[in-house]
Amino acid sequence: NTVIMPGGADAAVIRLRSQDFGVGELTDLDLTECLGIAATTDCNSRHVYLNPYEGAKLAVAEAARNLSCVGAEPIAVTDNLNFGSPETAIGYWQLHEACRGIAEACRELATPVTGGNVSLYNETINSEGISQPIYPTPVIGMVGIVENVQKIVGQGWQNVGDRIYLLGSLQSSLAGSEYLAVIYHLVSGNPQPVNFELERKVQAVCRYGISKGWIVSAHDCAEGGLAVAIAESCISTNLSAQFCFPKPISSDHCLLFGESPSRILVSVTEAKAQVWETYLKENLLSYFWHIGTVGTEAQNLIVAIAENTPIDLSLFEISQVYNSSIPKRLQS
Repeated sequence: NTVIMPGGADAAVIRLRSQDFGVGELTDLDLTECLGIAATTDCNSRHVYLNPYEGAKLAVAEAARNLSCVGAEPIAVTDNLNFGSPETAIGYWQLHEACRGIAEACRELATPVTGGNVSLYNETINSEGISQPIYPTPVIGMVGIVENVQKIVGQGWQNVGDRIYLLGSLQSSLAGSEYLAVIYHLVSGNPQPVNFELERKVQAVCRYGISKGWIVSAHDCAEGGLAVAIAESCISTNLSAQFCFPKPISSDHCLLFGESPSRILVSVTEAKAQVWETYLKENLLSYFWHIGTVGTEAQNLIVAIAENTPIDLSLFEISQVYNSSIPKRLQS
């Protein structure tokens, strides 16, 4: 009954089939007007470590965004609160602030917490004999309703020539980012807070575009930022893309690898582009950008920023890094 497997999109989708079948019998996978459920889990523990209150809100917002990226309406949350000892001042403060952030975000997005579990005292003793707690990690599990499982999308590009848009803002922040952690071994900064008014609008526009058949792929910009979201969309269906951005206000690195909420990468067929842009102008005002075009398997992934081209890579190079990174790490 799984329609979209984990890894094919930002959330898995399962059809709710008719119960009118005999013992041991399974009907064919008839998806006509079939109701579905989408499910996802999410938490960026670096963001919560740097700011437990805002980081927890970011986790809830991203979980909801994952559901919206497949066309599902977010409806409910279960949380899995993983923390160190609450008997220390910092540990108790992290737990308190994260719970406060989850509660506020769930009210903003109308996704009640229906249950959950708590795991405390997650600590180890380091080489100096000092107790070292894990990063506070309030994992958000969220489910959503899919009215028709025929009207859902995955994260990969679908057709050569489709137009690619970014919903949300081009401005971003490197605070707590994968880029800082991997390249500079830094976990620092104050993560950008969620603007829930913009978050709701971006998600609603994405869901509506999917329901109308305008959007054919959607992917949340999360860990790794815009550049990683682009690469993952290419890898998923083995289609390249070409992008052109204006000179950013801050830096090229921030534009490509910054991590900020309320951003979704979507592709739209050329035939639907005009009606789609008209809808965007009415509902997202200036918070959308036509940034690129889907290319062929043989073309390179190219990202140009003003006169510079910081990314010009073949799909083979990108896929090799993506698919071989875990075996390489295990061998080292």
